[in-house]
Amino acid sequence: MKFTANSIELQRTLNKLGGVVPTKSTMPILENLLFELTGDVLTITATDLAISLTVSLAVTGKEDGKAAIPAKRLVDTMRSLPDTGATFDIDTTTNKVKVSIDNGEYGLTGESAKDFPQTPLFKGTAELTIDNATLRNIIHKTAFAVSTDELRPAMMGVLLQAKGPELRAVATDGHRLVRLIHKPAKAVVLKKDVVIPAKALLVLGRSLDEGETTISISDTHVRFSFQQSFLVSRLIDEQYPNYDSVIPAENDKVMTVKRDDIISSIRRVALYASVTTHQIRFDISPSSVKVTAQDLDFGGEAKETVPCSFSGDTLEIGFNSTYLTDMLTHLESEQVSFRFSTPTRAGIVAPAAGEGKEDVLMLVMPVRLNA
Repeated sequence: MKFTANSIELQRTLNKLGGVVPTKSTMPILENLLFELTGDVLTITATDLAISLTVSLAVTGKEDGKAAIPAKRLVDTMRSLPDTGATFDIDTTTNKVKVSIDNGEYGLTGESAKDFPQTPLFKGTAELTIDNATLRNIIHKTAFAVSTDELRPAMMGVLLQAKGPELRAVATDGHRLVRLIHKPAKAVVLKKDVVIPAKALLVLGRSLDEGETTISISDTHVRFSFQQSFLVSRLIDEQYPNYDSVIPAENDKVMTVKRDDIISSIRRVALYASVTTHQIRFDISPSSVKVTAQDLDFGGEAKETVPCSFSGDTLEIGFNSTYLTDMLTHLESEQVSFRFSTPTRAGIVAPAAGEGKEDVLMLVMPVRLNA
């Protein structure tokens, strides 16, 4: 197997695959990338058995073949090279890999391509096409809020569901929730709700350029086809929580504030919050919100006042500063609205009325205030 590729273009391709390759695995073959050359097209596949990503790259092919190449050493090598041509000469019998450039030569030992797991055969039962900018936006605004608790596997993914003309994406970790509603030009047809692992979506988001992605869904897997590449992931086969039931409808106390102002204030004040609870406090009046934090263990405290408009009289409520900062960072509007009910009920954060490109709602649970 022999071909020549541009080092920079190959590096970009390998960067897309890096998020799939496991750093430590009981199956050493998974720490390799599968190279397959047909003519002048090189396809590279990475898998951790749950997720498989295949990316194509135009090269100058000289001899077709397949080989499994150690991912980390190859990626580190390509990153260190200048913009140059890199010629790969691979002996598929001994699995020896030689990479040559104008003034150097590098030798790697791979594994047999026969031992590399095959990408699952796929027969999709549902299909929709979405532009990549919209798909990246959906991933950006939801995947950050998934749970990392393996005891609640459904919450480790993003729920994708069709409701009439709407495509909904939902993520929650039990403390916060994000619901994004996208209204595509064509009606979405999904025979069932699907829960897609957050890892697969994050890898996908880093791989998308311009264009469109076709999403196909089977009983057990989802496939994203884009730019002569595709990602296949297992679905999470668990019942997703009834998120509609936890979104309060009676939050009628509305605070509107500049997003940049409140983010900056929270970040500064949170430096003085407890490292255990990250608790900050909002003392809201009709024209301003006082943001405070106190670290009882080390004696630190901070307070700032930010202008706002509030439809209620006064309200005192506490939140985890990390959750609030994450949520506000993933909104794009100039102003945001906080909708409250009582200090013990969930608050809703969303773009202020008339702002924002899509219908996005974020919910965050309060924390009990210190005495």
